[in-house]
Amino acid sequence: MIGVVASVLVVAGVGIAVPQLVETISQIELFAQHLGTFTSPIRLSAEANIAVTLVLAAASTERALRLRSNWLDELAG
Repeated sequence: MIGVVASVLVVAGVGIAVPQLVETISQIELFAQHLGTFTSPIRLSAEANIAVTLVLAAASTERALRLRSNWLDELAG
């Protein structure tokens, strides 16, 4: 159950972070001239972005640590 919740949090966090990152990168003049600009449909306060980042980091760490030991490791041991 913890793995499912962590996976959902990772997917949601990436879904929130990527559009904001693309918007920031698209504001760089070099990219804006060739590709145009992008306006993210998601607007979060600085505090909310920090909270999303912390939750994403914790969930990603949990997934990475859980996936280190899998059923193949148990068969080998």
